[in-house]
Amino acid sequence: MAYLTIVIPVYNVAEYVRQCITSVVSQADDAVEVVIVEDHSTDRSYEIVQELVGKHDNVKVVRPERNFGLGEARNLGVAHSTGTYVAFLDSDDYFAPGAIRSILDRCRSTEADVIFYDYARLYWNNRKVRNKMGYLLGLHHDPIRLQDCPDLLKILNIAHNKAYKRSFLNENHLTFPAGYYEDVPFTYPVLCLADSIALLDRVCVMYRQRVKGSILRTADARHMQIIDQVDLLLERFDHDERLEPWRDEIWDRSANHCVAVLAKGPERLPAELRKEFFDRASAVLARHLPTQHQFQLNSQGLKYRFLVQGDYRSFQTLKLANSYRVKIRNKYKPKIQRALKQARSSPLVLPAIDENLAVFTTMWGREPRGNPLAIAEGLKEWAPKVRAVWLLKQLEVDELDGIPDYEFVTMGSDDHKQLMKTAKFFVNDVNFPNSLLKREGQVHLQTQHGTPLKFMGMDMQAYPIAANHMNFWNLLGRIKFWDFDLSSNRYSTEILARAFPGNHEILEFGYPRNDVLVNPPRGMASDVRNRLGVSDESFCVLYTPTYRDGYTEFDLDLDPEAVLEALGENATLLIRGHHSYRDTSSAERLTEEGRVIDVTDWPEVAPLYLASDLLICDYSSTMFDFAILGRPIVIYAPDWKRYRTTRGTYFDILAEPPGATAQSMEQLVGVLSDREFDSDESQELLRVFRGRFCEFDDGDATERVIKRVFLGESPEPPVSRFDEPRALSTWNLTRPG
Repeated sequence: MAYLTIVIPVYNVAEYVRQCITSVVSQADDAVEVVIVEDHSTDRSYEIVQELVGKHDNVKVVRPERNFGLGEARNLGVAHSTGTYVAFLDSDDYFAPGAIRSILDRCRSTEADVIFYDYARLYWNNRKVRNKMGYLLGLHHDPIRLQDCPDLLKILNIAHNKAYKRSFLNENHLTFPAGYYEDVPFTYPVLCLADSIALLDRVCVMYRQRVKGSILRTADARHMQIIDQVDLLLERFDHDERLEPWRDEIWDRSANHCVAVLAKGPERLPAELRKEFFDRASAVLARHLPTQHQFQLNSQGLKYRFLVQGDYRSFQTLKLANSYRVKIRNKYKPKIQRALKQARSSPLVLPAIDENLAVFTTMWGREPRGNPLAIAEGLKEWAPKVRAVWLLKQLEVDELDGIPDYEFVTMGSDDHKQLMKTAKFFVNDVNFPNSLLKREGQVHLQTQHGTPLKFMGMDMQAYPIAANHMNFWNLLGRIKFWDFDLSSNRYSTEILARAFPGNHEILEFGYPRNDVLVNPPRGMASDVRNRLGVSDESFCVLYTPTYRDGYTEFDLDLDPEAVLEALGENATLLIRGHHSYRDTSSAERLTEEGRVIDVTDWPEVAPLYLASDLLICDYSSTMFDFAILGRPIVIYAPDWKRYRTTRGTYFDILAEPPGATAQSMEQLVGVLSDREFDSDESQELLRVFRGRFCEFDDGDATERVIKRVFLGESPEPPVSRFDEPRALSTWNLTRPG
């Protein structure tokens, strides 16, 4: 039998649950049992749970017959636990390293009814802020009762900063109610009824402050449920003699909860619900008001009095009076300044939105390419009424050779500004400027420009060189504009939801730019080879080194002559530098004999994939797209350790590659000369890799995107052409926030 059971209810937290569960199982020994209650998630949480628990004998998964909600899921977890103690962990939070050992030691050394430990709030920018009342947990070494430290009631009312003796919970019928704010009727009786409370002066739980998904970041009728929970709480204190000494204090805490919801204004309750909330809270608090209750002689006590008297007008007047000065300073003045600034730069009346106008841009204004280009071309077939206009930076316009076969405007021009006000659709594979103000009715599609190996978005905060002075607060603001984001596999979905937190819909449709790899036009590969001067008999190798943060010049980083010699006389090497580098002069010097060809200037890479027999790459996302073809891939990673340390990667590409690997030119020459890239082992690695990362690329991504985004239809989901994805074994979970 386990000594400590950790109950983890799971519901729709695919972007966080991996870190949560890993933080537990990585610390758990034979004394720890883990009970996961998977509450019928509608995202991929259940799949991730199954993937993780299959590796650990001390983890069990319980799934109720229907969605229970957090409180009842915790109850179910307790019912399936065997430990002397039980603790709860929310599935978007995680235990700090060493926390479980500290909790176990405190449980064993005290055998107290409750072990009270600390938490730290974890914000999107990786800022960790310890509970400001955490000092209370260091005041007493020996177990105490609540009367020895009544201020413990003022610590945030949550269940997952404590471990509970299971017999104590059962004997006192301490369970969670259904609905939101379920901690309120549970935690207060726990502390008041406990004969012994042991304090642990240590941050054990990282309490994530989510940008999306938390009820505390919503404004709707669910917040009305706190009134029902307060009613349950006070009902128990009215009828249990053991709780009588605490009735006044708990009544004040209950009133404080209700006032706190009202104080948040429109952040918690829509305007039409505020009076109803006040009246219902007033009725409940008045019914349970202890005889001879003493209201505090301060502003808060006056609010409680007005609340219990049902005097909404006086309550509102007091609230406004108290907040007037603060609002003027912190709220109204900045709003007025922003409004004036916007008024100076915008006309009084905005033009009507053109329902058939779409703005496209890629790579900060470069010539059309990638997913945006594939979608723009697809509009001609599936939504011909929609007009596509491209945003190009001035340098691209200056370099245009003749009249392009697409409509464009120059970034920064008056036409650009007008376009942003009138277009219905916005498609980009990076981001639009911070100055863009999205209008109601406009639709933004983020297409991404590759399957991520290296850290992206908010995950880059711990990597300053890669972030290159990125303003992450501004990034969050841009993400708020997104309505849709594209994913090409389940792995990417899990990353995108966390790296780009927002309320947009992630479309698991595949990448439109890869449709051509599944359904290539007849003769495209031969045509490309002819244009390059590569014979059909030549063994064609494409080398795609990625961008190195901090470097401004292209570094070839391999010996082309050695590569060609290893492959034999009938080989050609295509070199494609990253678009971020200014030139590829070092590659250009090697093209005289015609066996090395610089293809950096080709705007689209897919035709080059089709013309190639082998891909050599380092950490470029080209590997994920090229894998669709089923042709061999070699990972050449001479600086992997440095790259992973300075850039951050989601998994270890050398441990789970798409084929043969090399970390030096000597090793690469051996791989090529011995044709290890064609071995049975390499083919098996590629098969697994394709199943994992090419899952949604079935050739119909463009059609699905246009139907969903531009036509408002619900297309059929993709059907994978590859093996069922295998779980990654080298996930890197050390990410910010």
